[in-house]
Amino acid sequence: MGIKFNFGDEHSRVESTVKNAMAISSELGAAGPKRIVVVEDERVTQTVISVILKGAGYSVVAARDAGEALALIRAEIPHLITLDIDLSRDASGPTWDGYHVVEWLHHRFPEDPVPFIVISGGDPAVIKTKAQSLGAFGYLPEHVDKQILLDMVKQAIGEAPAPPPPSGSGAPPPLPPRLPGQ
Repeated sequence: MGIKFNFGDEHSRVESTVKNAMAISSELGAAGPKRIVVVEDERVTQTVISVILKGAGYSVVAARDAGEALALIRAEIPHLITLDIDLSRDASGPTWDGYHVVEWLHHRFPEDPVPFIVISGGDPAVIKTKAQSLGAFGYLPEHVDKQILLDMVKQAIGEAPAPPPPSGSGAPPPLPPRLPGQ
């Protein structure tokens, strides 16, 4: 993209510069990392999820309750949300749980829903069923497996999942079986 200069009046030059800067900024934003909002009230779990996602190159912002989550989503629509269900601990905003956040998302973005993954330590059968009924992309237990989380995130935001570990000629040979008495 070339920058077009207007040698007319000062106002035109400033306007041209602002428009070009905005165009460059939007191009960089489009090419930048995908933005993920991590909604989790337990700091350790929030940190673990955030570190995993940041390590994979995502832009991550975290919220500890529904009020913070809604503010972050209103400020800039994320590509994905990871969402805890029980958000009642030390809530500074509304005492909504994760299901209320999802209902708000459906109301706010009915035509273009933001994908979300439920990550919760509650009863897996109950949470998985409820999450599916609300349109969750997936469910993970609170003690997340790094590779499963990253694969699920990539699928939810439309990126190809990570390739499986090498097998075949490029892979290291398997260890030989142990002989008896060794």
